[in-house]
Amino acid sequence: MTTKEEILGSISRALSELNLEETLRLVREAVAKDIPATQIVLAGLSPGMKDVGKRYEERTYFLSELLFSAHIMNQCMEILRPLIGKDVHAAPATGKVVVGTVEGDLHDIGKNIFISLLEATGFEVHDLGVDVPAIRFVEKVREVKPNIVGLSALLSSTAPNFKLVIDALSEAGLGKTVYIMIGGPQGSEEFAKEVGADIYCKDAIEGVEKAQRYMEEKGPRSR
Repeated sequence: MTTKEEILGSISRALSELNLEETLRLVREAVAKDIPATQIVLAGLSPGMKDVGKRYEERTYFLSELLFSAHIMNQCMEILRPLIGKDVHAAPATGKVVVGTVEGDLHDIGKNIFISLLEATGFEVHDLGVDVPAIRFVEKVREVKPNIVGLSALLSSTAPNFKLVIDALSEAGLGKTVYIMIGGPQGSEEFAKEVGADIYCKDAIEGVEKAQRYMEEKGPRSR
């Protein structure tokens, strides 16, 4: 008889090997065996995504594989998302994140990978989408009171809009309540300091690692 640990391990391996059909089959099997959805995510899918990230960093996987892993994750979450609310109390309180692509920019590939990885590691994510004006970030931060705000931009022409969002949060008295992360090819640690962000992340993998590290070391913002 297959144990819970064996099923979760198989889910992790299937995802890390980018086997869509097998991952979905195993997730459905886990649900049928009454394994809590949060455990399927945190002990099955999350380790698989972490292995994909490791292979990406080692350059044995590339962007196409990373994108496909995010697609698999999204398909699995379609099955699990309606069930997570039933046992959300069983999940570790990882953290809450508001994410969006800044105004003027319509690119969302990196953002969507970031969101999939965040959800795989237990974060509650509020996705504002693309072309998001600064006031929308302010409204959402007031509404959900996140630990972290993630800002994305691909274009050099829209990267300066990071500062518009950060300044708006500051003017609303919210800048000191959240950890502000920026991501995109036009950024750098120096640029993050210039626009007032807390940290720059070169890709989705690094973004999730830094979000996890922040929550582990600092927890809710208190500065």
